[in-house]
Amino acid sequence: MEIRRTTQEVILDATDRLMGRYGFRKMTMEDIAKEAGVSKRTIYVHFAGKEDVGLSSIGRVVQQVQDELADLAQSDKTVSDRLTAVLIHRVLGRLTRVQDYSQSLDELFEAVRPKYLERRKAFFDKEVELINGLLEAGRSEGVFFFEDGPACAKMLLLATNAFIPYSLSVREIGELPRVEQNLRTMVALLMAGLGCPKCTEKSK
Repeated sequence: MEIRRTTQEVILDATDRLMGRYGFRKMTMEDIAKEAGVSKRTIYVHFAGKEDVGLSSIGRVVQQVQDELADLAQSDKTVSDRLTAVLIHRVLGRLTRVQDYSQSLDELFEAVRPKYLERRKAFFDKEVELINGLLEAGRSEGVFFFEDGPACAKMLLLATNAFIPYSLSVREIGELPRVEQNLRTMVALLMAGLGCPKCTEKSK
């Protein structure tokens, strides 16, 4: 059964395809309207302009990934495995979604940077809360050892931020297997730093 997409989703899907084809800078609202099969007026009903469309495209990626992170955090795996999966997927979930238009990312981030930075804090805070929940669960089970849960959660996120699309070059995003290998090594080291014996063994 096909799930009916909203007009906003149709417009954002069209935007993602065009960013892969032309890049954000060359893409116009007329292009988006034609690709989405809607009028330009319809786009302005849902979005303030081209920058808002681009910002919403980024926001959709983050929201989709955060929904998946919430599912991973609630799985029936051990708390250390859940935290490992969350830290890895917060990066790979983003990277795999933007690969088709990675060449356009620099243009997009440049255009929406001030407003994106405002939203990025809300994205970050939500992930801090989720990861802190896992840390507290692990500490109560005697798996993790640390002083300040929220501060520890922030440090884990800041460490893995080095691998998210905003921080990587286009060439690096195109080398996803290498990025994934480096990410997994980083996460293993971070987990070992939390005092998890099983993770310490993996990092040796």
